[in-house]
Amino acid sequence: MRLDKFFVETLAQIYFAFLSLYNVRGVYIEQVKLETNKSITIIGRKLFTIYENKPYATFSDIPYAKVPVQERRFKPPEGPKKLMPLVTYDFSNELLHTCDYGSSENCLNLVVYMPLSINERTSFPVVVWIYENFKDHEPDFLIEEDILVVAVSFRMSILGFLNTEDEFSKGNMGAKDVVMALRWIRNNIDLFKGNFNKVTVIGSGVGADIVASFLVSNAAEDLFNRVVIQSGSAISPKVYRKYNFKIINKLYWKLNGHFEKLNREMLYEFLSTASVNNLVLLSRNLVDSTEIRDNQRPINAFGCTIETTKRDSFMFKHPIEIYKRKLANYNVDVMFGFSNFESLFKLKDFINNRNLLRYLNHNFQYLLPFHGRSDEFNSKRYKRIQRNIMNFYFINGTISERSLKRYVKYHSDQVIYPLLQQARLHSEGSSGNVYLYRFSYNGSFNVKWKYLITKLSWSGATSGDEICYQFKCKSFKDMYNSKHTLKEKLFIKKLMKLLVNFVKYGNPTPKNTDNVLGSLKWELFNETLKVLNFGRTIKMITLPEEKRMRFWDKLKCDFFDNDL
Repeated sequence: MRLDKFFVETLAQIYFAFLSLYNVRGVYIEQVKLETNKSITIIGRKLFTIYENKPYATFSDIPYAKVPVQERRFKPPEGPKKLMPLVTYDFSNELLHTCDYGSSENCLNLVVYMPLSINERTSFPVVVWIYENFKDHEPDFLIEEDILVVAVSFRMSILGFLNTEDEFSKGNMGAKDVVMALRWIRNNIDLFKGNFNKVTVIGSGVGADIVASFLVSNAAEDLFNRVVIQSGSAISPKVYRKYNFKIINKLYWKLNGHFEKLNREMLYEFLSTASVNNLVLLSRNLVDSTEIRDNQRPINAFGCTIETTKRDSFMFKHPIEIYKRKLANYNVDVMFGFSNFESLFKLKDFINNRNLLRYLNHNFQYLLPFHGRSDEFNSKRYKRIQRNIMNFYFINGTISERSLKRYVKYHSDQVIYPLLQQARLHSEGSSGNVYLYRFSYNGSFNVKWKYLITKLSWSGATSGDEICYQFKCKSFKDMYNSKHTLKEKLFIKKLMKLLVNFVKYGNPTPKNTDNVLGSLKWELFNETLKVLNFGRTIKMITLPEEKRMRFWDKLKCDFFDNDL
């Protein structure tokens, strides 16, 4: 029996409508249609939070700039795009195109996570999260506090931070991507019921140095009200250093053999046409341990840099110069944060074999957590600085297999000291509030600790361990509602209350007493060096790292007083 054409077409429509409710893995999804007052229809997915089962919508893979390919590779992003009226946008796809190594360059996208409120007039405060691995997390805890969250993908490594000091690639493309995303948010977030006058930017991981740089760059002025900087600093010696020409030469030598005279035209031709995978391979292992030894500072081949032209630049002057001239962005509220064992996750070899520590007595190649000139390795001056560091950090200036914790503190100060230095510089001139936290909580969701550090009974946290208490980690999804993690649930509730108060009011503890926080009062960061410690209890304490900070201050004054 033949089926008539109308019946077949109707059956097909039902079939494809049914398929649209499922993602590529065959899991049921419920769509959300957002009808705006600007004749725009936006389609997303409906999800529910882990603790309160609160509904929210996700709108994925929203492009905020043109795809940076061909002639736009190594160039600042073009845009910003604005959603046009009388159009239906479908952002219900869960396959996120992010800027991971080896991925497509079609990654200048963002994801909007919107609470679903029955109040049509609701306008949500906005948190913008700048983090390279956001796709492994979900914003359940912020959604439950009626905060709209935007996660931004941006160019990294060679694609995001190559600086050739000419028109080919001016540098800081990844940072400019984030600025462009903030402009897109300013233009469009009201469509998702977001309040563009209440925007807080959180920088984690690679994003921390970018967000810290917002305090000394005018590129993103008026695009946010508050920032949270987690384990990053704009005045760290790993960023804004003058070795762009060396990096360009290294790229060329890797292609053509060592010490060949640089041919920029040939190099640029390769960089313009090579696949992303080949660019990633080319950009790896450009710096060896000898160069780090000779520089006495960590070297980041592709990080934030000083640009040679002021026009459309992200950073034209060194951040320290900007602070000296009192030209920083002092009108925003700032929260700085670090973990007590910042660099522990990098020292797995020493954790697994502590005998390796003894060899450092004969080969201690120090690193300095501030900018300044380099000294000739094993010169008299080098040895004096080396002895100062060893005498301060290690008992009798000797490193033994029992010195692991001291060695971890020394390495952690490469991150902590520049963060504290920027916090001090900013608080001196700021008209906004400046807060400092120290994360030392060791619980079930310390992701770096649990996965990378298995042979230590210490209590504390390493870099990134706070993230799974702020954003739900998908790898821990089944644990969040376990009866064994009730104390973590309470800890998350308190942490979220402090963060959300900061987002809403610029003050984490605006009330004298609170049913979640009790009488806790988070004091401003100033010369008293008070810090809110997230440990077994959450309380204000005198900065435990103060003595170490004073040591680096004195060393810098004694040996590098006239340096930047």
